[in-house]
Amino acid sequence: MEASDRQPKFWSNIQTYTMAGVCLILGVVMGYLVHAPAEASANVPAVDVAPAPAAPSGMKGGMPSPQDMKRMADKQAEPMLAELQKNPKNPGLLAQIGRAYMAAQQFQTAQQYYEQSVSLKPDAETMNALAFVYYSLGDIDKAIATLHGAIQLAPKNSKLLFNLGMFEWHGKSDPKAAVEAWQACLKVNPNDPKRDQVKQMIAQAKQHMSIAPGTKTDKPAM
Repeated sequence: MEASDRQPKFWSNIQTYTMAGVCLILGVVMGYLVHAPAEASANVPAVDVAPAPAAPSGMKGGMPSPQDMKRMADKQAEPMLAELQKNPKNPGLLAQIGRAYMAAQQFQTAQQYYEQSVSLKPDAETMNALAFVYYSLGDIDKAIATLHGAIQLAPKNSKLLFNLGMFEWHGKSDPKAAVEAWQACLKVNPNDPKRDQVKQMIAQAKQHMSIAPGTKTDKPAM
């Protein structure tokens, strides 16, 4: 979500993703989700996703269309879907299928499988990924509510708190809530390697806490 000042980048721990740039906004986000190296910006929420399927040979410029992405995701998910027929109440398998579709930016399909997984067995990491899917689909309130649910399951998971701050900051333009989430992030993990960057974001958000939404300002953009 680097396409505008209001769109956050997303922190990831997956190594390789060659399909970034499929679309102007969500393509960039998913590129960070699936490949950003450890030293990437702290502005990137962490979501573990399956590696994106390889682009078919001969594809012009190596840039697949949304239809190509769906076909590739369907092909990657095919053996998992076959296994799901035998064990339809396997939350781990449902989450794996969700990750495959999220990596291909098929967010509505990913949502279905993540929701089924969480309904069978609430899991903080799966809920973190589901929150990103909701955010990508424009449902900021549901994304934030899902993260709150994940934090209840894993209150010392600094990644979840970091992501909550990002959603509050970029999705709701709520600097106070963002600061609270990031301060909690540093409290549960004071030795976080991105600590200095999180502190910088807190300082930036605090500059906006007394500014009414829509007010013209020369302060750094949210």
